Amino acid sequence: MIQLSRSVGIILVLIVGFLAQLLFSLADLRDTPNKAVVEFSKGYFQLDRSMADRICKKQLTTDDVDIVDQYLYLAAKEANERGFGINFMKNKLYHIETETLSKNDTTAKIRITGKTRVAINHAYPIVAKLFNIGATHEVDETFNVIKEDNRWKVCGNLFSLPQYGG
Repeated sequence: MIQLSRSVGIILVLIVGFLAQLLFSLADLRDTPNKAVVEFSKGYFQLDRSMADRICKKQLTTDDVDIVDQYLYLAAKEANERGFGINFMKNKLYHIETETLSKNDTTAKIRITGKTRVAINHAYPIVAKLFNIGATHEVDETFNVIKEDNRWKVCGNLFSLPQYGG
């Protein structure tokens, strides 16, 4: 029986690990309706402008008002009225699960569930969970998703984004 040296075994494990990582990376590049809903939702709760990339064009602007800019402005205004910066309005979405209720080539209906917790900074949700401070809130929404410009985009109910510019 051929005896392999320890270094050959380590090299083989590294090669297999690299190939597995490459495979997972390629799978993550694939655009799906579920991925669109998760990306929109994370951006929404983190008050991140990137959520606009996942909103369908017909809903992105209403009466020449960008609803994402309006939403971020209202969040900053509310934080300011409370005496805080906008970071105090951010939430982290976690324990995310999606369910495809219906899907065809151009439309889908996706349900997302999860929990949110205040996320002033990256460490805050971890500390809040460890010391059981801060409330968690359940998220359970259903979104209509359409394929627009070869990307899946969220339409319909967008949590509580202002629909008419205010």
